[in-house]
Amino acid sequence: MSKWICSFCNVYVYDSVEGDLKLAISNGLVPLEFPESWKCPVCGQPKTLMLEISDDAFIVKKAQYEKFLSSQKSDAKDTKDIIYYRDKSRQMLAGVCAVNKVCDGNPDRICMGMKYGKAIGFGGAGQGRTFDANFKALEKYKFKMRVIKKHHEPEMSLSFFGTKIKMPVLVSSISGVRISMNDSMDESEFQRGMVEGAKIFGTVGLSGNTVDFPDHPGIDVIKNLGGGGIPVFKPQEQERLLNLFSKADDAGVLAIGVDLDGYGSSNWALRGKPVYRKSEEELKELVRATKRPVIFKGIMSVEDARIAVNCGAKAIDVSNHGGRVLDWGQGVADVLPDIASELKGDVVIMADGAVRTGFDALKVLALGADVVLIGRPLARMSLAGGASAVNLYLDYVMNELRIAMLMTGCDALRDITPEILVEYKC
Repeated sequence: MSKWICSFCNVYVYDSVEGDLKLAISNGLVPLEFPESWKCPVCGQPKTLMLEISDDAFIVKKAQYEKFLSSQKSDAKDTKDIIYYRDKSRQMLAGVCAVNKVCDGNPDRICMGMKYGKAIGFGGAGQGRTFDANFKALEKYKFKMRVIKKHHEPEMSLSFFGTKIKMPVLVSSISGVRISMNDSMDESEFQRGMVEGAKIFGTVGLSGNTVDFPDHPGIDVIKNLGGGGIPVFKPQEQERLLNLFSKADDAGVLAIGVDLDGYGSSNWALRGKPVYRKSEEELKELVRATKRPVIFKGIMSVEDARIAVNCGAKAIDVSNHGGRVLDWGQGVADVLPDIASELKGDVVIMADGAVRTGFDALKVLALGADVVLIGRPLARMSLAGGASAVNLYLDYVMNELRIAMLMTGCDALRDITPEILVEYKC
């Protein structure tokens, strides 16, 4: 009898004699035959990715799979590390995100490819080429390692809009549990995990604006946590935005953001909710409506960056929405150096785009960002383990950033310059 393994997640195994280790034969599988609609219960991939393996290989993989199943139990307290939360989120996001070891926008990933009007999940717009561009734009930069120097523990803390944070890494604004994440938890609970996890760690969390709520759940989350977070709103009708700005002010937020590139949100279009491009006059009106610093997100050109600053923005977020609003766009690392060259010191420069680790964060800082945002990995942590998992991941990122700074001769944030990078032309 044959034994099988999912070649995509390399976790799920099936024995045509024993049946599914988790659900036994009750899931409808019969020996050597997978129904047409069958999908891997771990990563959601179709039966075409099931490969036959030898008996010896199966013994090894079966043990690993059983360990994986054990880690999913609520009483598995001793396994609650990053890998535990990654595995748990993989199950929660089955069919949406395979939680690959490298989240790189590769066309073969389950999240990638044309969705034909359906929710795009964790993938990119269209064919996902901009998601891919973010990864490749960052990939072409390599570190110049420099180790001969008196030892000095890197100083990573800084002041961000008057709040001291432990490192120049923030939690990005992500939303849409119901439409993009298998409706795997309550939206407010998800937002709380992101914002509270950031606060516990010692940085700032941004909350996203979801189409499925009449208000912005992140505002209430930030207020209930004593303020300090940053709600980011989609570019809705102006009166509606002004109303949200007022509610955010009352919640004690640190700053207020507007997702200007959210105009291209397929999820909002799918729900029939209007979002709009914003004129310079509308941006100025938003800035005048609050005493809080205003952040304009979705800046991918020097021209838009200058306009945003002229309209009164205290920060710009160099971002293409994770590649989720425009196909065949430039990667963030492609445009960040030019924007930083023009505006460094005039405005706080934030940036995201394929940032997964502390090493990635150092690259983005070296390219000109003042602070870096991490999105997808932390969203998966919040889904699987809430604030504690987000805090755990941020601690891991900080350790990597420390190592990266030590290995490139950076004693403090001021030492992080383009000179620590070498660009390889593709």
